[in-house]
Order: sequence, then C-alpha cells, then structure tokens
Amino acid sequence: MPRVVAAAILLAGALVVATPAAAATSGNLATAQRRANQAAGRLSKAEADLARAQARADRLQQRVVATRNKMAALAASVQDTAIRQYVFSGVRIPLVLDDDIGATVRADELARFVTGRALDTLAHYRATREDLDTATAALTRQLAQQRAAVASLRRERSAAAAEVARLARLARQSGRATAARTRLTGVIVGTGDWLCPVAGPHAFSNDFGDPRPGGRLHQGVDILAPRGTPVVASVSGVVSDHPNALGGLGYFLAGSDGNTYYGAHLEGYAASGSVAKGTVVGYVGNTGDAAGGPPHLHFEIHPGGGAAVNPYPTLVRYC
Repeated sequence: MPRVVAAAILLAGALVVATPAAAATSGNLATAQRRANQAAGRLSKAEADLARAQARADRLQQRVVATRNKMAALAASVQDTAIRQYVFSGVRIPLVLDDDIGATVRADELARFVTGRALDTLAHYRATREDLDTATAALTRQLAQQRAAVASLRRERSAAAAEVARLARLARQSGRATAARTRLTGVIVGTGDWLCPVAGPHAFSNDFGDPRPGGRLHQGVDILAPRGTPVVASVSGVVSDHPNALGGLGYFLAGSDGNTYYGAHLEGYAASGSVAKGTVVGYVGNTGDAAGGPPHLHFEIHPGGGAAVNPYPTLVRYC
C-alpha cells in the first residue's frame, strides 16, 4: 500500500522557540547545509573531471591502437622497399642488353620510380613510428591523470558522505529537515505545493549537463541524502518501476501536472501505480552505476514527457 509522508514533520518542520540555543542550532544547521551543498558540488566536479580524463585516455588508446595497426601494415612494405632500395639504388637494372637503348631507358626510369617509392614508404614508416611514440607517451601521462582523478573522487565521496551525515544529525537535533535555502530564479517546473522528492536532510549542486563516462552528459541532479531516506512523489500521478543497469532501481512518475519525473539509484521500492502527492515511492540508495559512491537520488524532470531540463532551479525553490 502507498505510504504518505507526514509533510508537516518531514518538510515543514516543527515550531522552534526563538531562544539563543535554538538560534545557535539553526545557525549550525544553515552552516551544515552550506557545507553539504559545497561538498556535493566538489563531488560533482570530481566526477566530471574523471569522466573527462577517461574520455581523453580512451581517445589516446584508440590512437595508439590505430597507429600500431598502421605500423603492422607498413612493416612488410618497408622490408620489401628497403630491399629494393638496396638492389636498385644507383644501379642500372640488367633487364636487356646495353645495345637496346629503348629498353635501357625504361629500366632506368623504373629504377628511379622504385627508389622514390621506397624512400616515401620509409619516411612514412618513420613518421608513423614517431607518432606512435608520441601517442604512447601522452597515454602514459593521461593514465596518471586518470588515476589522480580516481583518488580525488574517492576523497570527495568520503567528504560528501561525512557532510551529509553531519547535516542529518543537526537536522534531527533541530527538528527541521533542511535549512532555509536562497531562492533562485530560472526555469522552475514545479508550481504551488510541489514537493521536494527527497523527504529528509539532503544536499545537491547544479551538476546538470556535467560530463559522465561513455561520453554522456548528466541529465539530472544528484540529491545526496542518508541511505534509506524516503523518496516521495512530488506530484500525484502514476509511478512505474524502471530497474536498469545504469540507474539501478529507478522509477518514472507520470505526473498529473503533465510532466514526467525520473529517479534512480534507489535502495528499494515502496509504491507503484496511482499515487497521491507525497506518497513514498522508494528510498535513497546507490544502486546501478552509483555503487560504491554516497547514497543519492538522481532526479530528472521532463516537461510534457519530452527532453530533460535542468531540475536545479525547481529543486532550489522546493527543497
């Protein structure tokens, strides 16, 4: 059965008496929220840097392989033309007797042609060899940069997870889900009482369009939250499970507002079919290609069911 999140508790927060202690807690929460968002931004940058490093390494690897194949194709020709160059260079080809002047001229022309072709082939071979050396050296440097990017990503994953955990701890102490956010203007899809899809402490940055492995661009925003945090329907509509290799446990919400919403990397499902706004549809996890990274909800907005748009302005307003 669908479970409806108690919005008054999870989203609006409890009333806080304006005491110095409460003010201090609120200030700490705001600081924690800012730090968590900054950590999410650094994590997104590390992921983008790694994707770029991998893409450059892939291109260089393809160049090395293609050059090696070219070298192999030239090897037989180089050997053959080198022999011809040795045999024919500067020596008249004794095909006919010297008193056959016409045949002798044709032999001289043939020798010059073969010798020139040999020199061209050898020059081509040497240039290809130099290109292979250059590409191999560049690949070695790029693989070192890729390893550094992997190490950086691991550090940022740990830092982001720690900041989100700190935010969640302070949120429990203050009785509020998140600190107040600065309003942002832009393409905002949600209207009225549209709900943040993550019902609990969370952090995110504007990582829509960032590079991802395989030449992809990030089509949503990653909302970091503690594992098991409820994921809710932002609007009423029809939810369908969509497990897949990339997104792990994902879902689609065909919203009653005419928009389609996609979420991924859930730890588990909670509801499907017709749902009311605020219904828990799953729980934050790190399934799919997010395995090994901090739990988060990959969230996309498709106005009218079309191409994805940047959900960041909408999330800033409602989360």
